[in-house]
Amino acid sequence: MNNTINTLSGAVTLPVFDFLHDRMNLREIRRFYRSLCDLQGSDQVNSAVTIIDVLLRLSGIELSDMYAEVMASRKLRPVFRGEFLADFEDILSEYEA
Repeated sequence: MNNTINTLSGAVTLPVFDFLHDRMNLREIRRFYRSLCDLQGSDQVNSAVTIIDVLLRLSGIELSDMYAEVMASRKLRPVFRGEFLADFEDILSEYEA
């Protein structure tokens, strides 16, 4: 299942990053990323996932049934958050280089 979440995250992270990059500079995106990373407790992880979900929907990405399944699972949501943030950091680092 973690490979599936990794694949899912890989498919959605770049479009979300591009959505933000069209509207914000890299410094602001870095601040946003750090804020998501700072949300660590269980309630806060859910808040981070909700923010990510809103961004996905605002960016117009077509979301798969697998995405709905992950979002419905209390166990998988934090895993998705971790994968998303790792992918996001990789993309952000490439843009900043």
